[in-house]
Amino acid sequence: MKPIKYLVPLYLLIMGMLLAACTKEDAYKSFEKGGEITYPGRADSVIVQPGYKKLRLAVVLGNDPLVTKIKVYWNDGQDSTELAVTRTTGKDTANIDISDLSEGNYNFNIYTFDKENHRSVVVNVAGIVYGDSYLTSLENRTLKSVGFSADGKAQLLWGDAAGGEVGIELKYFDSNGAAKTIIIPPSETDTRLSDYKDESSLTYRSLFKPDSLAFETFSPPVAVTKLPFFERMLDKSKFVAMLLPGDVDEGGYGWLLPYLWDERYSTPGFASKSTKPVPFTFDTGVTTKLSRFKMWQANDRLYNLESAKTFEVYGSNNPNPNGSWDSWTKLLDCESIKPSGLPLGQNSAADVAYALAGEEFKFPANIGKYRYLRFKLLTNWGNGSFMTMEELTFYTQDH
Repeated sequence: MKPIKYLVPLYLLIMGMLLAACTKEDAYKSFEKGGEITYPGRADSVIVQPGYKKLRLAVVLGNDPLVTKIKVYWNDGQDSTELAVTRTTGKDTANIDISDLSEGNYNFNIYTFDKENHRSVVVNVAGIVYGDSYLTSLENRTLKSVGFSADGKAQLLWGDAAGGEVGIELKYFDSNGAAKTIIIPPSETDTRLSDYKDESSLTYRSLFKPDSLAFETFSPPVAVTKLPFFERMLDKSKFVAMLLPGDVDEGGYGWLLPYLWDERYSTPGFASKSTKPVPFTFDTGVTTKLSRFKMWQANDRLYNLESAKTFEVYGSNNPNPNGSWDSWTKLLDCESIKPSGLPLGQNSAADVAYALAGEEFKFPANIGKYRYLRFKLLTNWGNGSFMTMEELTFYTQDH
């Protein structure tokens, strides 16, 4: 009888192991009157993605192929939504969008169902819904300036991005009137546009995500600015003086013609020989349509002495080497203006400021493209015997 005594504990051990195995295998099975109930596999994980007065639940399903539906409850089960799913192999992800939510914190209970409407074990997740309170805290990034870059593009300089900004959305029109939308990254503080409609509106708004998992961006109201009239300055390093028959050379004072484009705005400039009128010619190095130019008087004789007062500007692409004017087209008649109108020898502060900033002269819109320019200086401010100018700068809209 002794062997039987030792077999009883062994029997109990084996039965315990079998019971544990059955319990694990039947983790999603239960019994009730009428037979066995099978629980479908619950969601493997749920990612909560916030939006504006809504959110998205990215429900990652397990491997159970019998799941046909997902149902979500919130507000203590008072509200719910459901989504039919079609399983594939592996772990599928179902996106459930829940809209018309008030701003605040939410708890969600997620169940899966099979075709028999059996319900899985619950999965609980929490999330935040963002609304107007969050929106009112947002501001567009500071646009510090709108101008031109050295390479002739419209240049927008931005301040630093605020926390949560993921970019700036820009909307504008190209030169053909087509709408353009671009997104610039939060790290960019210098934006350049090469093709846009002159003096048109550009709208911009900063894009924010309160959470890295947010499935949409948030923005304050759009801001509006005006894009500039496109121009670029002609490269003065390409300018070359020409001396055609009939042109006037420098007058021997050390004020040479190339000083008109040396980017120095103090004496010496150009001074001619003692004669009037004074023609001089130069090659700009490029064939382009000019939009305007600026002229600076010699600042030691503003509105006086030999400073040029009236003059003409001509253009040509094939100057006659004999110096005749038959190959030249008059582009502009110019007259220097004294804002105050004071008599000779009397200059107001406004007169001086105006002259030192450079007087602007605009070319007609219908002129052609020219490479060579010829000036004819007619009169000066003080009826001097020769003519002077300090500096010339030319602009074009050609890209």
